[in-house]
Amino acid sequence: MMFEVKKAKPISLLIADDHQLVRDMMQVFISNHDDFEVSAAHSYHDALSKLEAPGGFDLILLDISMPGMEGIVSIESLVKAYPATATVVFSGTASNEFIQEALLSGAKGYIPKSIPFKSLLSAITLIASGEVFVPSTFSKAEKEPAHSRSFNLSNNELAVLRKVRAGWSNKEIAREMDATEVTIKMHMRAICSKIGAKNRTQAAVIALREQIF
Repeated sequence: MMFEVKKAKPISLLIADDHQLVRDMMQVFISNHDDFEVSAAHSYHDALSKLEAPGGFDLILLDISMPGMEGIVSIESLVKAYPATATVVFSGTASNEFIQEALLSGAKGYIPKSIPFKSLLSAITLIASGEVFVPSTFSKAEKEPAHSRSFNLSNNELAVLRKVRAGWSNKEIAREMDATEVTIKMHMRAICSKIGAKNRTQAAVIALREQIF
């Protein structure tokens, strides 16, 4: 009796980059491998429109310098809005500090644009399987953003403030951080006291103005 071997579902990938040459080269190369289905976007907003389409994607490679990107805030927004899609920083200029912040915000990895194509496919496959990927040259030591030290914010307070700035509610933050809403409210009171804010809205404005992240 013959048994049919079921073929694994291809990994659906969205490449979001404003450089057409990069998009075209990667699409051509990756599409030549049957294990992948590739689409491309030329801006952050174009990426959003494609992510909202039926079907979704397993993974998005996100250029951090393309039009519409607002740094960590944009990454947090993607992670929150599309939890089933692994958000991956794809850059040739990102600093270790930025990558660390991105990982803390929910990104599933960092793939530098200098990575060899063969390694690129391996990294994408690893991330699609549920793992987190960063190159061996990346320093994993946690680094506190320079501006945050002037306010003496703790790592938990920074995490809460980042999510408040991205528009998350206390309930959503509590669920994400595996904490109670009471704990999040306590963090918010401490944050407001340290940065001189009257409420969470003003705290988000101050965070943007003072470049805390």
